[in-house]
Amino acid sequence: MTEQQESPPDAPSLAQLGQKASVLAVMSARLKALSDDATADFRTAMLTAHENDGVKSVAAKVGEEKVATWTVKEAKAAGKVVVSNLDAFVDWVIEHHPEHIRWEPTVIGSFQTALLGAAVYDEASGTITHKETSEILPGLTWEPSPPPSSIAPSWAPDGKKQVMDFLRSGAMNTLVAGAFQIEPAEG
Repeated sequence: MTEQQESPPDAPSLAQLGQKASVLAVMSARLKALSDDATADFRTAMLTAHENDGVKSVAAKVGEEKVATWTVKEAKAAGKVVVSNLDAFVDWVIEHHPEHIRWEPTVIGSFQTALLGAAVYDEASGTITHKETSEILPGLTWEPSPPPSSIAPSWAPDGKKQVMDFLRSGAMNTLVAGAFQIEPAEG
């Protein structure tokens, strides 16, 4: 059977489909690389602005239309309390809650989790205290959360459609041509 016998007359040929797939594969790879670079540059600038000026989000516009809001993803918690001196922590539990100690001096995991959940960091004194009893809990320290390291877009309801409409209008021809390092057609 030949290609003409298998395909309806208006259907693209196998060669045409192969050409389209090849061109789009190259374009896709190029756009992915450009997108990754642009996003990395933007992320660096955004995180610097967040750290230096407290900027938390930026609206992205195409033309005059807002298409997305990029937001710095901050840690949900300001930090956490961790056991930094196990001996001091275990000694305190032995003295105040011996029922939560196993034969070898080890704090029962569920009690440690509960106690860490009740631990509060006092920034003024630099100590960790029990939130209900105000007792100082030795052997614990405060680890602040790491600084933000990522950003994410939140698209406007029609944001992606607006970007595609803007692309179709030809308004982005120079940007697209530059992405592929080709001269845009005149007129």
